[in-house]
Amino acid sequence: MRRIVRIAELIGADIRSRQNADHIRNSIAGCAGKVELDFDGVEFISRAFADEVYTIVKENRDNVVLINMEGIVGSMMSVVSDSRTHKRVRKTENANMKEFSDMKSLSAYLSTF
Repeated sequence: MRRIVRIAELIGADIRSRQNADHIRNSIAGCAGKVELDFDGVEFISRAFADEVYTIVKENRDNVVLINMEGIVGSMMSVVSDSRTHKRVRKTENANMKEFSDMKSLSAYLSTF
């Protein structure tokens, strides 16, 4: 059995909170068949929410798929997916800590670059 969860109807078109993912979790809890998370009509998702959606899909990889992720929504999911699958590579392990007592000294330091 296939179930479609319409995210715009469940949460809204502008999703900015990580906590909204709980609505999805509750909606798909106990579903035995395939679940499609349909993002048609969703105009924006925050990176935090996208991160939670990524986790939901990963935890339910055999049953949950994302559909109709276009524009900013698709871009944000791509950013999260890339950051989760490719670890950050640091060019150096050495970092110097700078301390500034006021904005004037910070500005002077920054002007040297």
